[in-house]
Amino acid sequence: MTAASKDNRPGWQQIAAGWLLLALVTLPAVQLTSDAGTTPFWSSLGRNFVFLLGIQLPWVLATPGLWRLCRRWPLGMDSDTRVIGQLLLVGLPLIPTLSLAGWVLGHGLSHLPAALPLPAHWPRAVLATSLFALPTYFAVIGIGQTLAYIQRYRRRGELLAQAREQALASRLNHHFLFNALNAIGSLGYRDAARADAALAQLGELLRTLLDNAAIVPLREEVSNAMAFVELQQLLQDRPIALQLQADPDAWQAMVPSLLLQPFIENALRFAQASTVPDAAITLSMTADDGILQIVIGNPCGSAPPGRGIGVDASRQRLHALHGSRASVDVNRAAGHCHTRIRLPMPARREAA
Repeated sequence: MTAASKDNRPGWQQIAAGWLLLALVTLPAVQLTSDAGTTPFWSSLGRNFVFLLGIQLPWVLATPGLWRLCRRWPLGMDSDTRVIGQLLLVGLPLIPTLSLAGWVLGHGLSHLPAALPLPAHWPRAVLATSLFALPTYFAVIGIGQTLAYIQRYRRRGELLAQAREQALASRLNHHFLFNALNAIGSLGYRDAARADAALAQLGELLRTLLDNAAIVPLREEVSNAMAFVELQQLLQDRPIALQLQADPDAWQAMVPSLLLQPFIENALRFAQASTVPDAAITLSMTADDGILQIVIGNPCGSAPPGRGIGVDASRQRLHALHGSRASVDVNRAAGHCHTRIRLPMPARREAA
């Protein structure tokens, strides 16, 4: 169970608030059925409320344990008949025990400061309280089973998102490696020295990427992107410059590894095909209100914005990681393409 999943569990404050709400809802019925005698209304109401709190206190203390049992014996995961039988066996001794402790505690607290003996009819009162506690027990178990299901559902979603992100990242790595090796193979027929240099550069880049975590600092990701540009400059006959601009706050961002590579590769491909002299790729990064925005610009002439395998995989990867909070928009204006990537900026501790 992850720390995030543990944080989603209700704490003592939520549990106490729930039982307090139940006491307030039950109080009018108890007040109407109690024999107040000559006791003033507000005094009788306060005594009944304290009595209810005393009755519920053992249940408050037992609720976390019952919910742990629900996580240990969840419905819908194994034999439901066996699980229901186990929970009923737990309830048989637990319900009268909690009812007895609660009734005695409630009676004692509601008659303070005087220490009154238990009335003669207390066994019958405890039995009645136990019968009324049956639906209470089933309600606590039902809430516990619901919380256990929600936690399993969230954890399953986390694992599926992680598996999908890993699959997309693996697809991205394979796409990058295939393109690079294919380009080096073609270059080898024309310029063996440059092909050797490109192969060495590819090896160094792959060694760095293999050591990377799934989430890396933006500075590290930009460094890898610049190494990729250097590799492409060795592979292409027409070197393309990369112009970098970043806000100081943007460097604090944590981003998925290989986030920029497919977009830089796409920009390089269009810049190489353009007829603009001294073509360059611009990479700007800004941070505003917890959102990191990365804009990649490149000349593309009249060609429509590209949607290669790597770009599509990156879109899916960002969606798997951040859902609708992340977006990738590609547009063309005045012979230039601009790719705008937006994603939330988690803190380093949260990203880890």
